[in-house]
Amino acid sequence: MRPSLLLARGLALAAALFMALPMAAATPAKRAKGKRTTPAAADYAPTTQESEAKAKPEVPASLPAPVEEPAPAPAAEPPSATNTTRPSTADASLADSGNEREGNQLAEATLAQREAARIATGRTEVGVSVSVDVGSRRFRFNDEVGARLRPYKLPIAPMLSFGLEAYPLAASNVPVLRDLGFRGRVSRAFAVDSTTPEGSTIDTHWTRFGGDVRERLLIPGRHALEFGAFVGMDASYFSMSSRSHVAALLPSARTLAVRFGLDARILVAGRFSVLVDAAYLAVTTPGAIYDRFRDPSLAGVDGSLGCAVALIPGLEARLNARYTRYFASFEPKVGDSIVAGGALDELFQAGLGVRYAH
Repeated sequence: MRPSLLLARGLALAAALFMALPMAAATPAKRAKGKRTTPAAADYAPTTQESEAKAKPEVPASLPAPVEEPAPAPAAEPPSATNTTRPSTADASLADSGNEREGNQLAEATLAQREAARIATGRTEVGVSVSVDVGSRRFRFNDEVGARLRPYKLPIAPMLSFGLEAYPLAASNVPVLRDLGFRGRVSRAFAVDSTTPEGSTIDTHWTRFGGDVRERLLIPGRHALEFGAFVGMDASYFSMSSRSHVAALLPSARTLAVRFGLDARILVAGRFSVLVDAAYLAVTTPGAIYDRFRDPSLAGVDGSLGCAVALIPGLEARLNARYTRYFASFEPKVGDSIVAGGALDELFQAGLGVRYAH
């Protein structure tokens, strides 16, 4: 009995040891995993990536992340480290100057085309004329009653004349406005003192001036023709005064009238042209001589004839003659100190000069 009991105990002890061995092996592994936080130098071998990561300098966490700059244009230089806005401003300035230069070139080309078209059609933009003239005046009464009224005659008087015309929109493409212009003229007599049959000296001053608004019509061709219609003002200031007593009536008159009419210029042959115009004068201010009569009524006509010879482009010589006639009627009554049925005032002016037109 004793050997069997010992054998049974030995088998039971062996079975217990066999079952306890796996549990004992597992328990140290769990204990080591829970306690160890830093691996030992012998148990840890750094990889290649980790070594490279340690070799690179670390960026401090306080510095901001780098901002990626936009890629510069191929033709522009890279922005400077000190001033990044200067290249873009310079590029914008260059672009603006380039656009402005192109716009100026286009405007100049358009203006050159218009100027060439204006010259080809003969449209004058500005014209200046000057001439040396001679003038005369004759004044007489009609149907005098009672004492005969003396007439007045100025045979000849030297004069200097100046004229200006301008068409501001001559180079434009507007059909009507490009031929609408303005004209002005002035004539002044000098050394015009008069004398009476009794020998009295009369101080005399004579000035003529006026201005028109004119619309022209150009007809090109072998015999180029230019028509014009105008309206404006015309004045003749003829003043007379004497320090001595003069028995006759002095025909002083500052006559102002509205002038409207037509004119024409035709190229006859080569460089020779003929000039003509005619106008009606609606008098608004008769003058001192007419105020001496009852109910004066005054009107007039005006006309000129001349020729022009082209000397060089833009410059021509002119010979022109102008005739002006004022006719007046009065309404006298019995008892008037001065009685006349009317009066006739004739002005003549002719001159030789030059005109430059562009």
